[in-house]
Amino acid sequence: MNIQSRLATRARGKAPATIRELFKYLKIDGMISLGGGYPNPDTFVFDKINIEFKNGRSVTIEKDQVVRAAQYGPSDGHAGLINQLVKWQEFKDGAALDVSQFVVLNGSQEGLFIMAYLFLDVDDFIAVSEPTFPGALSAFQSFCKNFIPVPLDSNGMNMEILERKLSERKSNGERLPKFIYVIPNGHNPGGVALSQQRREHLIRIANEFDLLVLEDDPYQLVKLEDTPALQTLQSLDTENRVIRLDSFSKIFAPGLRIGYASGPPEIIRQFVLFKQASNLHTSMFIQEVLLQFLVETGFSEFQRHIRGNCQLYRTNRDAMVSAAQKYLPKEVTFNIPGEGMFIWFQMPEKCNAQRMIDEYAGDLKVLLVPGSAFSTQNGLQNCMRASFSLVTPEQIMEGMRRFGEMIILELR
Repeated sequence: MNIQSRLATRARGKAPATIRELFKYLKIDGMISLGGGYPNPDTFVFDKINIEFKNGRSVTIEKDQVVRAAQYGPSDGHAGLINQLVKWQEFKDGAALDVSQFVVLNGSQEGLFIMAYLFLDVDDFIAVSEPTFPGALSAFQSFCKNFIPVPLDSNGMNMEILERKLSERKSNGERLPKFIYVIPNGHNPGGVALSQQRREHLIRIANEFDLLVLEDDPYQLVKLEDTPALQTLQSLDTENRVIRLDSFSKIFAPGLRIGYASGPPEIIRQFVLFKQASNLHTSMFIQEVLLQFLVETGFSEFQRHIRGNCQLYRTNRDAMVSAAQKYLPKEVTFNIPGEGMFIWFQMPEKCNAQRMIDEYAGDLKVLLVPGSAFSTQNGLQNCMRASFSLVTPEQIMEGMRRFGEMIILELR
């Protein structure tokens, strides 16, 4: 695959940062570096850092580890952490990748922005679901505002409609999208998963139309049902077309801002060049904390910890479903999510979600997100997204009662 020809004009022929590229030589035993202007570790304020985890385990970051955590690091990421991520990806997804296919990010949101920076010129297009994640729209719209919207249903992004739209564009000599953006699990805001059949169909579409796929999957492990995990698009990829974004925000700690991209080495290399010019690297301290947690806890125990936390989300999801069935007018429809943190409510056509929030949210003291925030076409005016992640079942019941009252006021 010729990556240079696919890149946006601004990203073509970008030269690596000379000093950053010297980093690989520091790994050689006995190397005396007179090159990099790194602060002397003797000046660092840290001596050692003790961290206690909720699972009863603890780690002490000290000596060489604390120096490594406090010093500049390579732009692709902490070498020890990347080695763990290679194993983690195979453990959870069955995807056999190597270290050249990973870059550590400041949360997966950085990956959305880098992907847009690398590939989107102002007259380019992106295929997305309608609705879709507003953080992605914000990143993409920094560089272009042209979308090919594809409806979402209970089985995720509708691949038959996507294929038909692409065929029509190709027949009419119109631009195909630079990539297809998809949220395969716990879709934000739709609360649905892409079915196995549609995952396979999407890969066939990408191969047929010679397109890249951006797989944004922060809710993969936030499972609310005891069902087998569906294959990732990356694990189904046969032609190195999938760039995958994983996040530790929903399963470790969002404030640490750590995630990673994985995919074709030549594309991951472009991600690294971007980081060389923007933020040098993701915090080595945060990477060291995550590394020590993964090593100390182990993948199986970490997975059990995540599943335990999912019971809280499942309880809240069930409370919201029960409350919606009890308090919302029968004309309101929604899917019951099997992953993630959201339920997407479709109200009668005459409802205007933004007006409802503006007129009633203050008095009724209940807040949801209007559907237009998730639209590429300023549509979805009669939809609302509700999150069940941060509230108690009691708050959910009362909140949904108030939401039902809001809808009744709108329908008068």
